[in-house]
This record gives sequence, C-alpha cells and structure tokens, in this order.
Amino acid sequence: MLSRVARANSIRQLSASRVSAMVSYSTTTVPPQEEDDVIFENYNAARVITLNRAKKLNSLNTSMLTKIYPRMVEYSKSDLTKVIIQKSNGRAFCAGGDVAECANANIAGEPAKSVEFFQKEYSLNYLYSGYPKPVVSLTHGITMGGGVGLSVHTPFRIATETTRWAMPEMDIGYFPDVGTTFALNKVVPSSFGWYLALTGESIFGWDAYFVGLATHYVPSHRLPELIKALSTVSYSNADPFTVVNNVIEDFTESLPQGYKFKYSVEQLQLLEKVFHESATIESIFEDLEKANTEFSLATLETLKKKSPLSLKVALELLQRGSQSNIHEALTNELHAAKQFMKDSDFNEGVSAKLIRKSKEIPNWKHKSPSEVTVKEILPFLKSDASLQLDNHFNLTFTEYPHNFGLPKESEIRSFIDGADGVLEKGTVTKQNVFDHFTTHPKYAHKSGIIEYLNLVLSTRVDSVDQKLKWKL
Repeated sequence: MLSRVARANSIRQLSASRVSAMVSYSTTTVPPQEEDDVIFENYNAARVITLNRAKKLNSLNTSMLTKIYPRMVEYSKSDLTKVIIQKSNGRAFCAGGDVAECANANIAGEPAKSVEFFQKEYSLNYLYSGYPKPVVSLTHGITMGGGVGLSVHTPFRIATETTRWAMPEMDIGYFPDVGTTFALNKVVPSSFGWYLALTGESIFGWDAYFVGLATHYVPSHRLPELIKALSTVSYSNADPFTVVNNVIEDFTESLPQGYKFKYSVEQLQLLEKVFHESATIESIFEDLEKANTEFSLATLETLKKKSPLSLKVALELLQRGSQSNIHEALTNELHAAKQFMKDSDFNEGVSAKLIRKSKEIPNWKHKSPSEVTVKEILPFLKSDASLQLDNHFNLTFTEYPHNFGLPKESEIRSFIDGADGVLEKGTVTKQNVFDHFTTHPKYAHKSGIIEYLNLVLSTRVDSVDQKLKWKL
C-alpha cells in the first residue's frame, strides 16, 4: 500500500500519462481556465461546440464545464440559434471527466472541491436533458463517462464506425453517474442498461445504434457534410426537431449485410432474468453462476472484480432511477458522489488503476458483497438539501420527450398489448407488428427496422396460435 503522502504525490504525476481506453476519466489536472479547450463557432442557424483537448481524449475538466453551461443558456435564448451540434477534435468524442482534480482534493482532505466539480457536471447533464432546442451529439470515437453524460440526454446521438460507448466507472470504485441511473432505464431496456452500468462493457458502432444508445448511424466521412446541411436547411414554419431528424436521416446508411448484434437472443433473455427490479447483487451473482454458460460466467467474473460497495450502491441507484424523474435521479447521484468523495473505494480504485497500473483487483474495503452492510450503504442515499443542481429550465420528466431512434420496447409492447388503441390485445400477429412499425412515419425509414423488430420479438414475446403475448 502507498502511504498517504506518496499516493498524493503519485496522483500529481498523472498529468504526464494518458487515460486508458477502458477508464472513462482523464488523469490530468489543468488550469481552471484553459484557453482553447472548447471552441464555439456559428454557422448560419447552427451553433457548433467542439471539444478541443485531443491529446487528453477531450476529457472534461472544470474549465470546460464553466464555459459550456453559460453558452448553452445563451443559445437557448437566441432566436437565431436553431440547432446545437456537439463534436470533438481527435480520436475521442469525450473519454470522461477529470479524476485527478477529485483524487488530489480528497487526499488533501478537501472533498468539497471534488463535489463542486460533480455539481457542475451533473448540472450540465440536467441542462441538456430539458433543452428546448435540438442538440446533435456526434459521438465519433471514444464516448465514455462524462462523454456519455454530454450526449445520452440529447435527442440526436450519432454513432459512427469509430464509436466506442462505455460507462466504466465501476473500475475505479465509483458508480455509473452523469444521469445514467436514469438514462440506462430509458434509452435501452433496464436489464441491458444495468448490465452495461455494472460491468462497464463497451458497445461499438452499429451496435450502439441498434440497441438505442445512438439514434442514428452516419459514417464519419459524411459528418462535415451533415454539419453543413444542418446549418443551411430552412427552419422557418417547421418543427426544428423534425427538420433536424429529416436531415440526419438523409446521411444514414443501411444496416450492413449480414449484420449481427453483439448479444444473442439467449444472452439478452438471461439479462432479463438476472437484472430485474427486485434483484440484489447477491442474487445477480447466484443467477449468473446458476446459468452456467460461457457468457454468464464471464459476466460474473467481471462483476467480482468491482468494488462490492460500489456494486451495492450502484444497483440501488439504478433501481431508484427506474422510478425517478430525471431531476431526482441526477440529484440522487450528486448526493451519492459527495459520499464517494468522503468515504468509499474511489481513491483506492484511482490509485490501483491509474497509478500502480496493477492488473490485480484493487484492495477494496470489502472482499464480497455479503460483507457490505445496510448501514454502510445508507450514507450514499442520504439527501442533502444544501447540495442541489442548477435548475435553469425548471422542468423534469419521467420519460425523455423525444425518441428519434428505433422504437423502444415499451412502444412495441404497447402495440402488442393493445394499450395504444390500434388493435385489440390478443389479436396482434408478427406481421401486424412489422406492418405497423415499418409504415410508421417515425420509423419507416430507420435502418435495420426489420432486424430490430425480429430481435425484440424473439427475445420478449411468446406466440400462441400466431397471436403475440409479451413475456412478463
């Protein structure tokens, strides 16, 4: 074990090292106001925000957060601004947040400075979630942690062939934050979202689009053309969200011939059985072991390497996020972050992964989830009236107001169950589902719509006499 002083000195030396692609946080500390870390440009009706720390994989720091937030507020008030486009320079959209600021402050006995960073970051996430104008996020390259927070709450999320999406916070003894305890219950099925959140698994390119993390897939060589088209199209007398969606659709490609989603029907069904609303970390471990498949055992081994304390807190926040509105979920995350900076496995995780660069499991406070007591978890769930998000638009919701990706499972279920009033429950056939969604104005031109519907029906639906019934 490193001494407290040695560990602090080691963390300060991280400015010379580059973040690992499997860890979403930057390992560099920069001055509070780095001059060109974010570039703001006007192109006709478009406002383009470019993350410009390419050598540091565009990881977020306090300087960037304090520049982006007021500019987004300014754009929201401008009648000349019709669309905001987020992009980056270099091979990453954004690899995460700046952990060195937090680790240094924690070890120096000043966790309040770390909490201030997260308050700014989560407030920006919240601002994006309720933004009144179209925001297009070009998630070209590595999109992790803070990069997910910048994009997942926006209505237009563009994946390319280089997109690598992940929430690997569990690797450093933290938890899936930046609003993902809400988002990973909404943009993807909760079971799959919890799997991604707890394991930190990466999703690439077309898979990000197919599962709902991205709303569109556009090849990277066409992104400059897309930006130009979005900046020059007419927005007069039309819904700007519809205009933006129609423009983006013109730049998408068909699903590659022979495309196969990363996860099989059997694997997705297993996730449904394991990651459910009443699951515990202990039951997840037990169910994965009982399944005794290559996939289940690999998932189990991945989870066993995470901090038991972080696993327990993360699952509780994900479960609460499934029932919360966006403001509640982000506020819960902020209050949990405060406790993580005070007393958790965070500092040990940073030290092990980014300083010692050990391939061994970090020296977590607990050896197994069963050792973590309820008393230890409660401080992470405690409300703090003195610590709140900035609330510029003063609104919230339990479902994102827009979906421009493939249809959500909830929408398909509503059609099959007759809840949307189109057909009666118990009368819907597979062909009815195809006919409805492939001719629907929102989905008729979506790449891979047939393949996607086939996957959902194979995973989530039973058929009796050709009539469909959603599995409970």
